Amino acid sequence: SISYLVDFSSTSDATTAMNVDLNFNQSQYGLLASAAFTVLFAFSSLVAGNLADKYNRKLLTLASCGVWALATLATSQAHSYNEVLILRIIMGGACAFAIPAGYSLIADNVSKDKLASSNSIYSSGVYLGGALSSISLLLDESIGWRGTLALIGGFGVVSAAAAGLLLPSDDRDTNTEPE
Repeated sequence: SISYLVDFSSTSDATTAMNVDLNFNQSQYGLLASAAFTVLFAFSSLVAGNLADKYNRKLLTLASCGVWALATLATSQAHSYNEVLILRIIMGGACAFAIPAGYSLIADNVSKDKLASSNSIYSSGVYLGGALSSISLLLDESIGWRGTLALIGGFGVVSAAAAGLLLPSDDRDTNTEPE
């Protein structure tokens, strides 16, 4: 949603444009919208798969969602570009842990004849989330960029809590070597 909360036109104001409020330019925004998130996401993905093989995947998924949501919530309270940058890096690192844990949980809890369909439903969530993030434009106009991020982060915290109740437990024995 960060791409919908900036406005580099001459008519933008600090209430609805994060970049105006925090005084950052298009080059700095480019870093926020790309490398700040994706670099740590890419490196964390390499670690995340290994941890998902060894540790409780439900807890990894919940921690990933919880940290992402809390970082989004914290971004709504940021007072500088550097704070937003650090929080975007944290989000990138946290988001990486949901994917390998999610796919392996699906593989263990869905029958083989439904596995491809289940994986495609799970992966479509990324693109559905991207499409829904455009709603940030409407929220930004009515509650400002801070309110928008607070709402998104709050929804994420509630979603992580709901997932904690609804996700099946990770019953596999993580203390044994794979066959």
